[in-house]
This record gives sequence, structure tokens and C-alpha cells, in this order.
Amino acid sequence: MKPLKTTTPLARWLLRICLAAFLFFTYFSLFKSFNLKSIDFYFAAVYFVFGALIIVGGFLKNHSLTVISGLIIFLLSVYQFIKSFSGELNAGIMVYLLPASIAFYFLSTGNDS
Repeated sequence: MKPLKTTTPLARWLLRICLAAFLFFTYFSLFKSFNLKSIDFYFAAVYFVFGALIIVGGFLKNHSLTVISGLIIFLLSVYQFIKSFSGELNAGIMVYLLPASIAFYFLSTGNDS
């Protein structure tokens, strides 16, 4: 069976939307608390900003915004994964792998169709 190449743009948009929705639902409560003394607030703010920019980047012909947003989300997710890793994989740290893998996809492909 051959892959459906014509659905690739739709699949990319679904990845963008799911990443942004995942970041929103995961980090909204931290962001909404607006606790400037908490490092978690800044992580949530960075996730929010670059999650939105990865959506905006999909409307542009230039790849730069998508690639930079993918890089930032990927690095932040990997950092949090490493920081939270205690020697065993559990659901608590696996939450960082989903945004890292989607962000790495956009880091490596940009807006290519």
C-alpha cells in the first residue's frame, strides 16, 4: 500500500495544532498563575510563545520561524526531560517526549510540503 502523499499538508497542520493544544492544556495553569519568581512560569511562557509561533510559521513561505520555534521547543523539552529523569521512564517525564518529537520534526523539515 502506498502512502497518501496528498494528505501531507493536512498532517503537518494537525501536528502544529496538536502541539499547540498540548502545550496550552499542559502549561496554561502555570502561565495563568503569573508567578514571576517561579522558573516554571518562564518555561510555560516560552512554550506558549513558541507554540503560537509554530502555528504562525505555517502561514509563511520562509522556514525560519518554524525552524526556530521547533528548535526552542525541542531544546526546552529535552532539558526538562533530562532534569526530570530519575533513572526510570514513567508517565510524568514522558510528557516531555511528545512536544520534543513534534518540535524536532518541524526543526528538521520546516514548512516543506
